[in-house]
Amino acid sequence: MKWYDIISKIDRRIIYLLLTIFVILPFFIPFTIPQNIMPQTRKLFDFVESIPPKDKAVIISFDYTPQTMPECRPMAIALLKHCFARNIPVIGVSFDPQGPGLAVEAFATVVDELNSCATSSSDSIMYGRDYVYLGWKSGRLAALLEMGESIVSVFPVDHFRNAVDSFPLMQRITNYKNISIAIILAAADYPIDWIRYPQTRYGVKVGAGLTAVMAPQYYPYVQTGQVSGMMSGMKGAAEYEKLVLDHGYARILGTAETGMNSQSMIHILIMAFIILGNVGYFFSRKK
Repeated sequence: MKWYDIISKIDRRIIYLLLTIFVILPFFIPFTIPQNIMPQTRKLFDFVESIPPKDKAVIISFDYTPQTMPECRPMAIALLKHCFARNIPVIGVSFDPQGPGLAVEAFATVVDELNSCATSSSDSIMYGRDYVYLGWKSGRLAALLEMGESIVSVFPVDHFRNAVDSFPLMQRITNYKNISIAIILAAADYPIDWIRYPQTRYGVKVGAGLTAVMAPQYYPYVQTGQVSGMMSGMKGAAEYEKLVLDHGYARILGTAETGMNSQSMIHILIMAFIILGNVGYFFSRKK
């Protein structure tokens, strides 16, 4: 059998075996594939980077679901690491009923990792002082508007049933005047309500972390400045992770970058097989 017949008739079992190897390889052998940082991701990172430490807080709205965790959870982890590393207070909320459990898990993951390296209470991440998770609230539009007057009136108790006004952080963060930006991590059309209501009435800066299928409809808002930055799908999460890592706010690769490495390896393999198949086909025709 000629060489061009061999490469044009590769056994499908070999292809499936190589695909399996290329899928799991990045999860066991960490490496980095160079990637371009999209402008909207860099804008969001630069905005958070410009917030003065221990000044205004960042609101993160955890509105993603278990089905969209592979895309949105890495965004939450990278964003929390960035804020905590720069001593920026974080207030977590949720307006999707599936969000609270995912938010608590994300906070716990980052706080446990950072506190494992802390040497004193001053460089530890403490609940009530450095961050608060207020929990889920129904009646999203009314709540968004009322938070412009008083956050405590909308969330009198947090997710764990503690009085919100008893926390040192919430004693100085009263409404949107004390908020640098609200970043919505969602798989649905939640950011538009933040743009229509809190931003229009109170001038709140809005950022977003969206699934890949939702992100395209928000590019016009990024261009007009109504969205101050955005992470788009797993690629956007991987880009933010890379920026956080390059600036020394993280020690290891994030899960989104690992996932993107796996995707990139598979794409390279598929393109290689397409090229080999076409080479074999044209040489066999020539023969």
